[in-house]
Amino acid sequence: MKNFLLSILVFSTVSLNAQYCLFFDLKVDEPQMVVSALTEVMNTEWGKNIQGTQSLFAYGPNGTNEATHTIQFCFPDEASFEQAFATYGQSMDAQLIWERKLSEFSEIINQSLNTPIWYNGEDWNEDNVFMMYQMDVSNPGLYLKEFKSFSQKIAKKLGYEENSYGLAAPIVGKNADFTHFAWIGSPDIKTALSNTKKMFADPAFAEFSKNVSGVRKVVNTTMIIRVMDF
Repeated sequence: MKNFLLSILVFSTVSLNAQYCLFFDLKVDEPQMVVSALTEVMNTEWGKNIQGTQSLFAYGPNGTNEATHTIQFCFPDEASFEQAFATYGQSMDAQLIWERKLSEFSEIINQSLNTPIWYNGEDWNEDNVFMMYQMDVSNPGLYLKEFKSFSQKIAKKLGYEENSYGLAAPIVGKNADFTHFAWIGSPDIKTALSNTKKMFADPAFAEFSKNVSGVRKVVNTTMIIRVMDF
């Protein structure tokens, strides 16, 4: 963790006003202990002064990914991102809790810094469940054009225009398997599943899939469920 945080400072993914979101995908043996450790980290002076949001999500069905949870730190701009992770190196309390207590009960599977390319909705803290679609996209411009058109059309048809949905890309970190990911937010699991089923059955989805079939390969689909915000 420490080495990773120091390395990303060379490069200086929640509110959707956030422009950078750092994801830590974890394999967790004792979820309650991870929640306890994260609460301790966020209650340090370092945690209290982070200029962004901090959330813990649990993965639902997660394909072949070994991760069970994901920690997400999201920042509104470059300065707040740099401030948080520059000061991490100066906080012995935060480092000790993360390096010892959190690491004792979890293993980092994947880590990436992500940025939104296009999105709807001002605040994804209003959503508690997200369908995530990781993709390898060979023509980003064409895919974005088709995605914007389709996603706005289907959101209006299914009645989730006010929810958060969009397209993002990892810009730093482990991203060899995919180049982009899309998300659709919902208030709860039953709504997420119901809307996904309706979307797959809609003729607009078949047309969208046909239009992007030559430039997009879906790598993995997951569901993440908000556990708590800090």
